[in-house]
Amino acid sequence: MKHSTLTLVSCIALLLVATGTAVAANNTTATATSTPANASKTPYFGDVAGDPAVRIVSAEYTDGTVVLELESDLPRTVTVTAPTGSDSVGAASGNLASRSIPPGRTTIRIASPEPRVTLVTSYSIENGKYTEIRLTSGSSLISGPFTGKDVRDATIGGALGTGFGALLIIVRRRFGLHRGMERVA
Repeated sequence: MKHSTLTLVSCIALLLVATGTAVAANNTTATATSTPANASKTPYFGDVAGDPAVRIVSAEYTDGTVVLELESDLPRTVTVTAPTGSDSVGAASGNLASRSIPPGRTTIRIASPEPRVTLVTSYSIENGKYTEIRLTSGSSLISGPFTGKDVRDATIGGALGTGFGALLIIVRRRFGLHRGMERVA
């Protein structure tokens, strides 16, 4: 009696986990939002301070290299500087990349010991401004920010893993499967 009760409770728990996961998955897809008609079609990482003609489309830090994708409405000279990576007192040298960029999109790569760079254009220098870009430096698998999809996927994965683990225990107990050990009566 005790064995069959445990099996029944385990099966019910497994069914509840499976139906709860399906309901959660359906709820997340049902709440999709649409973008307003006046929203920008290109999401920008940020603006260049002091120069309204240049925008930062994307920026990422991977293996000691910062990759910037810029979009410009006018021809500009862009200078990107990386930090020195030194904490000591005195003069230190760092990396610098200066490029003439045409209107449109341009990609600039620069080696950097830290996940940040500064950026100036010929026009922002005239306005006395510069832009500092700070990036994250973690593994892309475990670094945030996490979205609702990440939470949903983690919930589904955890529920399925728990469900399969419970099912494995139920099958082993029900059919007397064991790993080379003798059953003691």
